[in-house]
Formats: sequence, structure tokens, C-alpha cells
Amino acid sequence: MPKLAAADLLKAIGSENPPQLCFVCGEDTLAVAQLEKRIRKKLTDGDALSDTVFDGQEVDLDRLADACSFSPMFQPYNLILIPDFDPDAHPASAVDTMLGIFEEPAPRTVVLIVMRSLPCYEVKRGAPVFLPKFKKLTAFFEKQGVLCICEKKTAIQLGKQIQERAAKCGSEISRHDAEDLANRCLCDSSLISAELDKLLACADGGPITAEMLNALTAPLPDADAFRLAKAVTGGNGTAAFRLLEALTARAEDSKTILGLLSVLSTAFIDLYRAKLGQGAAKQTETIAADFGYPKNREFAVRNAMRDCGSMTVPQLRTCIRILRETDKSCKSTRTPPRLLLEQAIVRMLRVKRNGAEETG
Repeated sequence: MPKLAAADLLKAIGSENPPQLCFVCGEDTLAVAQLEKRIRKKLTDGDALSDTVFDGQEVDLDRLADACSFSPMFQPYNLILIPDFDPDAHPASAVDTMLGIFEEPAPRTVVLIVMRSLPCYEVKRGAPVFLPKFKKLTAFFEKQGVLCICEKKTAIQLGKQIQERAAKCGSEISRHDAEDLANRCLCDSSLISAELDKLLACADGGPITAEMLNALTAPLPDADAFRLAKAVTGGNGTAAFRLLEALTARAEDSKTILGLLSVLSTAFIDLYRAKLGQGAAKQTETIAADFGYPKNREFAVRNAMRDCGSMTVPQLRTCIRILRETDKSCKSTRTPPRLLLEQAIVRMLRVKRNGAEETG
């Protein structure tokens, strides 16, 4: 079967002959979680005896082979769930063995791999491109089963969803304010849901106003800071300086530039920590806990996990050093801070993947 959208996958799951092999991933982590929940309900109707969960970081192949050969007698389906499977955590031969097991699952057995927090693709030219380590796996599922990608929605799409949810709760919000809320939350569905809960409680059945939005939901500069960091490490100078213009559109004074440096440094540190966590096969919640992130900033780790795929640890380490040196120069020299920041961006654009700075 080809790639399927989430709604089409749910229809296929609800048919008389649901696909037996499903791989679900995506930047929209809330949509991924909701899809997993609905698939499990359709196949097991909440019966805990109808599914078998494996550790995606350490799959027991013998147990997996036994599970895939089992055809249920008293439950409608035998659901095998593997969350956040990481090919790097397994030998290549083990991945091949696993795919061999999946080739002929028993009747009424469904294998579901769900990437809850581990990023497996990058967005290039508006389309998802799978990381090399996932290409064999996703190609197999696209050919033998179903591949479903819950891509990140735009502010316009999310704005419509926000308006629909507000209406269901007896409230209303203008299209402009709904899209503003989406942008403030970095188009992160999980964060939008939490912020909208707060706004609906405040509105108490009345309309959600721009005043409420400004009072209860702070704009998150992390959005453009993450995009700037990604443009820098990706060598996209045009995008980097366009984002710099957007971030300094209102003011270019020393206070603004130092604030931007702080936000940008935080973004790079988040990316650095996420990259280390990926290398250790850690999940978002574990990384957030290990580095002491408060609950209201876990989204930063999740976004960093999504964006750090093409970056290297030495590259990120050098960029953090450059930003630290720039911050010191801004506070100790008379050179205009805006010029120092532009010089820092140029230096970071020239950092090689091994962390060395190009000269000349």
C-alpha cells in the first residue's frame, strides 16, 4: 500500500481487512499520539490482552517472532506495538531479521511502529526526507504495509482547528487571533492544546479576545530562533539573514540584540542537548528530566529533537562557543552589537560538520 494520511489509515484500520504493517511518524506529535490511541481502540477496544508492547530501543527478536506468529482466538486482533524504534540502537543484522519476521505475520496480527518522540525525517523543500538510518525501514513499510506521516500543520490550518474547538466549547475566536495563537506556540499542536485550554477556561463561554491572548499567552521567540539556528547549521545564509531581519524588525538597540543572543544561545543549547540525547537513544521526556527542563518548556526539547537531525555535536558546540564570544564582545567593546551578531552568523555559517571554522 502507498503512503496514507492519518484519516485514510483510520479508515483502512476499520475495514474488514486492516493493513498488517503500519509505520506512523510525524512532526505533529499530538496527531501521532491521537492516531495511535484511535488505532489501538479500533483494533483492541481497550482490551489490554489484545496488544503486546516492545521496547523500541531494545527489541527482543525471539519474543517478537513468537508474537507475530500468534493468531488470537478470543480477541479480534493481535496488536504488536513498537514505540520509537531506533535502528542505531540495533545491529544492521537485527534490523534485517526484524523485517524478515514482518514479511509474513499471522492472520489478524497487526504490527504498529509509532515514532512518538524520535525524529526520523527532515523537511527539505517542503517535503519530508527520511534520515538514512530509517530509509530501509520506511521503504519496507511503504511497500509491504502502510507508511503514515503526520506532517506539521501550518498556522492557517491550525487556526481553523482552533476556531472549531472553541466553537465546540461554546466560545469563539477570530481567524487572526487563532492563527496568532498557532504562531505563538510554534505551530506545536501539543502546546496549542494546553494554551487553548487556558484561554477557554478564562473566556468561560464568551469569546477569546486579543487582550486575553496577550495577557495569557506570551509570544515565543524560540520559533524564529530555532529556524535561524537550523538555517545557520544548514549553511543557508539567505534564510539566516532574513530571519535576523525579522527578529530585529522592531528594534536594533543593545538590549534587543543581547536578548536575541540569549534566545539564540538557548536554542543552540537545546539542540545540543537533544543531539546528545539522540546519540544515547533517549526519549524527549528523559532528556527534559535529565537537564532539568520545567514542564512548560518540554516543547523546546521536542522541537529540538525534530530539528537537530542533520546537525553534528562538534558543529553545535562550536556555534555555542561563537555565541558566547559574541555576547562577551557585545558587553565589553564599542562595536555595534548588530554588527557583532551579523559577524557571528557569518562565522557560524562557515563552521564545518567536524566543528572547525573555515578561514579565508
